[in-house]
Amino acid sequence: MTLANQYSISVRHQRSTRIDSDLSAEFFPGLVYHGTAQNALETLVRQYAQAGQSAYTLTGPYGSGKSTIALLLTGLLHFDREINNAARSVLNNESKKLVDSSLTVVKGWLQVRSVGGVNAPIDTFWNATLEALKEHPNTGLLFNQYSDLMPKSESELIEYWERLFNEIKDIVDGVLIIGDEMGKSLEFINKNKGELHLYQDLAEVLGRLDTPVLFLGLLHQSFSEYAKERGTKLQEEWAKIQGRYTDILYNVSTDETVSLIAKSIVPAKKTTTDQTAYVQLVLDALEDTKQRKTQLHDRLKNVAPLHPLVALILGPLSKRRFSQNERSTFGFLNSHEPSSFQLFLQNTVDKDARYALHDLWNYLETNLEHAILSSPDGHAWAEASEAINKVDVPEDTLNILKSIALINLFGKPAKLYATEAMLQAASGIEDSSELIEHLSILKDASSIIFRKHQSSWVIFEGSDIDLPSLLEEKIEQLSSSSEAIEHIAYSQQTMAKGHYHLTGSLRWVEQTLCQNLAMLDLERLTETKLGEFAHFVLLMEEANAQELIDKSKNYPNIAFAVASNADDITAYANEVYALNLIKADKEVGAAIQHDKVAQKEFDSRLSDAQKMLWSSIEEGFTTSFWTVRGIPSDRTYPLSELASELADHIYCDSPKILNELVNRNKISGTAVSARKKLLEAMLDFDDEESLDIEGFPPEKSMYISCLKNTNLHIDNGSEWEWSTDNIAPEFKKLFKFTSAYLKENAGEQINLATIEQMWAKPPFGISNGVFPILLLAYLKTLGQDIAYYEKALSGDFEFLAEPDIDYVHKLQKAPKELAIKFIVLEENDKQWLQQLAMYVSILTGQSTQTNLLSIATPLVTTMHSLPHWVRNASNLVDDDRMLNKKVLRLRDIFLQANDPHALLIQQLNDVLDPDSKLTEAEKIDGLEQCIAILRAAHGKMLSRMHSTVNQFIPEAGDLLLQMCQAVEKRSGDLRLKSFARELGRSSESESGWLESLIAVVAGRGMTNWNESNLLTAEQKISDFSQDFLRVYKASSQRNSDLTENTVLNTRSVSLVLENEDGKFVNFSKEIKAGDDAIISPIKKSLSKELDKLSEFEKIDVLRQLLQDALEAQG
Repeated sequence: MTLANQYSISVRHQRSTRIDSDLSAEFFPGLVYHGTAQNALETLVRQYAQAGQSAYTLTGPYGSGKSTIALLLTGLLHFDREINNAARSVLNNESKKLVDSSLTVVKGWLQVRSVGGVNAPIDTFWNATLEALKEHPNTGLLFNQYSDLMPKSESELIEYWERLFNEIKDIVDGVLIIGDEMGKSLEFINKNKGELHLYQDLAEVLGRLDTPVLFLGLLHQSFSEYAKERGTKLQEEWAKIQGRYTDILYNVSTDETVSLIAKSIVPAKKTTTDQTAYVQLVLDALEDTKQRKTQLHDRLKNVAPLHPLVALILGPLSKRRFSQNERSTFGFLNSHEPSSFQLFLQNTVDKDARYALHDLWNYLETNLEHAILSSPDGHAWAEASEAINKVDVPEDTLNILKSIALINLFGKPAKLYATEAMLQAASGIEDSSELIEHLSILKDASSIIFRKHQSSWVIFEGSDIDLPSLLEEKIEQLSSSSEAIEHIAYSQQTMAKGHYHLTGSLRWVEQTLCQNLAMLDLERLTETKLGEFAHFVLLMEEANAQELIDKSKNYPNIAFAVASNADDITAYANEVYALNLIKADKEVGAAIQHDKVAQKEFDSRLSDAQKMLWSSIEEGFTTSFWTVRGIPSDRTYPLSELASELADHIYCDSPKILNELVNRNKISGTAVSARKKLLEAMLDFDDEESLDIEGFPPEKSMYISCLKNTNLHIDNGSEWEWSTDNIAPEFKKLFKFTSAYLKENAGEQINLATIEQMWAKPPFGISNGVFPILLLAYLKTLGQDIAYYEKALSGDFEFLAEPDIDYVHKLQKAPKELAIKFIVLEENDKQWLQQLAMYVSILTGQSTQTNLLSIATPLVTTMHSLPHWVRNASNLVDDDRMLNKKVLRLRDIFLQANDPHALLIQQLNDVLDPDSKLTEAEKIDGLEQCIAILRAAHGKMLSRMHSTVNQFIPEAGDLLLQMCQAVEKRSGDLRLKSFARELGRSSESESGWLESLIAVVAGRGMTNWNESNLLTAEQKISDFSQDFLRVYKASSQRNSDLTENTVLNTRSVSLVLENEDGKFVNFSKEIKAGDDAIISPIKKSLSKELDKLSEFEKIDVLRQLLQDALEAQG
C-alpha cells in the first residue's frame, strides 16, 4: 500500500477562497486561527472601536490567506446564527471578548462582498450591494426599491450608498463592505487612466455616516504599485489616498505555515503518528529558544510524510517573488508535476520514508527554475545549480549538496543553517563520520566551503580575489573614523499620521543620521521645506543628556536621540563604505569587475550589508529614547506618534481641512482643474447654494471641505454669503492675524506671495493647495475694505475694480503677481465720499454705496466709455483755457487710475480744489461741470459736422435720398460712393450715419479719430460736397427722367489768377444760386461802395473777395 492510501490533502486547501461564494457554516471548522490572523482581526476591531476608523486595507502577498480572514469577519457579523456561531468557534477567548465588546451583532450586518475583476469597480460594488440587500432578511423591500438603479459614475455610487446606508440604520446593525481582489479594481482604474476618487470619497463618506460601516479592501501590494507605469507623481498621489485607510499587513510566519501544512495533511488513520527520529534530529540541530522548539515539536510531527526540514523551508520559500505564499504551499502539496509531493506519495510504500530536501530541490529545478532565475534569487540559485550540475559525485553525496543549497538559499528566515547536525537530520545518516566523508568529497571538489562564523557549510565558487581579507583591512582603517556615517545616503521620512487625520494636512519629519552633536548644522535643519517641518536626528556617539535637552529647547523642530544600536549601525556602515572604497580602487575594482565569481561575491556582500544597514538604522530610530522640546522620554514611541506630537505643537493653529485632493502642497492635474472651477464659481455664484456646483465633481468635495464645513460660506436665510461669524477657532486666529497685518500696513500694497508665506509658516501651515481657496474666501468676507491689484506688463501693479477670472487664475499659478490694499478712511474722507456717492447715484440713476470701489467704478467706467478721440483730446473748451486744463486733468486721472483711494481722496481733490478753498458742494459742482463737458464733447463735434454738411447740401427727405442714390450710382470714386450712401441715411434719428460719414471723409475708423484728423475731416466735407454736387449735376443733365424739382440750380465758378511767380492758379467750385431777396440788397450796398473806387481797384477788391471765399470753402 502506497503512502497515497495513507495520507490525503484537506479539501479546503485544494483551491483559493472566494468571499462571494464560499460563506457557509461548513467553511469554518478546521480553519487555522494563527497569530497573524488573530493580530489582523484584533487590529481592525480594536481601531474601529477605539478610534472610529471605518476604512481598512489588508495587504499581504498572493495566497497568504487574506480572503479567509475576510470571510471570518463576515461570519462574525452575519445575521445567520449557525454561520455566526461557526465563525465564533474559530476564535480564542481573547478575540471573542474583543469582538463582543466592540461589534454589535443582533440583527446582523448588511454584507457587500465584492470581487474585483475585468469590470469597473462601480459595477462590481453595486451588483454586490444588490446581492447583499437580497440576502439579508430585513432588506428585501429595499432590494426592490434599488434594483432598478445603476450608478453611472463614482460620485453617483457614493450618493446611492450614502442614501441606502442611512435608510437601513434601524433594520441592520451596520454595513460591511469587502473589496476582494481590490488590486484588480485598481489595475482596471490604472489601465483606463482613471483616478482614485471612488476610494478617496468612500473613506471620507464612511466617517460621516450615522450607520456603522466597515470597509475592508484586500490587496497584495500598496496602491502606488498599481500606478507605477504612470510615473512617480501619480504613485505619490495614490499612496496619499491609501493614507486615508488603515493598512494592516498580513504576512504568515514560517511557523504558522508549518501549522497550516500540519492541518492540511490528513492521515487515513487518526492514530497514525510519526515514529521516526527526523523531528527530534531537526529540533536538536536547531539553534533556537526552548519555547519555539516545544511549539514546533507537535506541528512537525504532524507534517509527515514531509520531512520536517521541507515543512520549515516551505514557509520562507513561499514568500519568494516567484511564489504565492499559502497558495504556492498548498499548490505544491496538491501538485502532480514531476518530482512532486503527490507523485512521491503514489510511488512510495515505506511508511517511514520522507519527502526530503533533495526531493524539493528536484521539484523546484524541474518545474520552477525559469521563474526562480528571473527573480532576485536567480543569482544564488544559478551558482548553486552550477555547482550541483558540474560535480561528479555519488547520488547520496549529491543529495547532501542539494540540501546545503536549499538551506543556504531559503533557510535563514526559519533560522536554518547547514551545520553538520542539520545535514545529518536532513539526510538521515546516523553515523556522523559517514556524513563527514560526504562533506570531504564535496569540499575536495570545491563545491562547498565551511564558514566559521556560522559553523555551517555553503556553496562555494572559487575566486582569485580574497574579498574577505580586503574588506577586513579596509574596515580596520575606518575603525576610528566617522567617514562611513557621513557617506550614508540615508533618506527616510516619517509621516505625522495622527496630525494628518486630525487636520487633513500631510506633514512629515526627515530622519537624519549624524556622528555627534558637534557635526550637526542645526541652522540648516531648521529650514522648513514643503511638507517637511522637522528632523529626527539619530546620533552615533553618546551625548550629554542636558545638552540634548538644551538643544531641543532651542530648536523645537528637531528631536534628538542617541542610537541604542549605534555599534551595529557603525559596523554595517563601515562594511558598506569599505566595499564602496574597494570598488572605487582602480586596481582592485578593475580586478573584481573582470572576475565573475568575485563580482558575484562582491554584489552579494554589498547587498546584504546595505540591507542590514538599513534594517539597523530603522531599528535605531524605533528603539531609541527621544528628547523632544526639552523633554527626554523614558520609553520608546512610534515615530509617527512623535511626528504628530511635534506637528501638533509647531502647527498648533492649523485649520482642519479633511480633503486629500486639495490639502497638499503639490496637487494633481485633476485637482488643479477642479480648484480652478471652484475659484471661478466663488466669483460668479457666491450667493447660490453650493456655489451652483451640481452633482459631485471633485470641486464639490473641495467646496464642502474648505468652505461649507468650515462655515465660510453660509445660508443667511435669504441667500448664501461669505461670513466669519461661526468659523472654527483656528480659522479665527488665522484671519485675525492676517487682518492685523493688513491694518498695520493699511494704505500699502501687500503682495499675495507675502501672505502665502505667512500662512505656510507655523503656527498655521496652510498648504499651497488650499491657499487660493481660503484666501479668496477671506478677502470676500472683507468686502469693500480691500482693493485689488494685478501686475501689468510694465511691471507695475494696476488697480482692478474687483477680482475677475484672470485674477483667480493667477492666484493659482503666481500669487506674487497679485496684490491687495487695506483701506482706512478719515472722518472728513467719509463725508466727501457721501457727497460723491450722491452725485454718482444721480449720474448712473442707481443707488450707490458709500465706499471707494462703488464710487470709483462708475466714474472710471464713464471715462473709459468716452469716445477714443475725447479720451485723447487736448482742447475741449475753446473759450476758457483754465477750465479746459481742469477738464483734461480730471479726465486723465480717471483714465490712469489704479488706486481708488488715491484717486478719490487725493487726486480728485487736487484737480477740483488745488488751493483747498472750496466747499464739498462746490467741488461736486466742479466735478459735474467737467464730466458734462466730457460727455457732451462728442455730440458737440457731431453737431458742428452736421452744420457743415447742411451748409453745402441743405436738401433733405426724398430729394436728398434721390440725390444720394444718383451719386452713388454714377460716381466712380469709392469714397464718394460711401459718402453718398451715408448721407442718404441722414433721415435716421441716430447719429450713426454721421459718424460713418466722418469715418469716410477722415479715412479712418472712429477708434482712430483724434482732434487733428477731425479738423481735417471738417474741411474735407467741403470737397466731398463739391464733388457730390458736381456728380449729381452731371447726372441730372443726362437723365431726362428727372423732374424739374430734382434738377439743382447750380453753377460752376472758376477764377484764374497769376501768382507772384508768374504761374497761373485756378480756383473752381460748384455753387448754388442764392436767394435773390437776400443777395440783392447786399449787391446794391457793395456796388455803391465799389463805385467809389477806380476800375482796377474795383476789380482787385472783387478778386480778393472771391479768392477768399473759394479758399475758405476748401
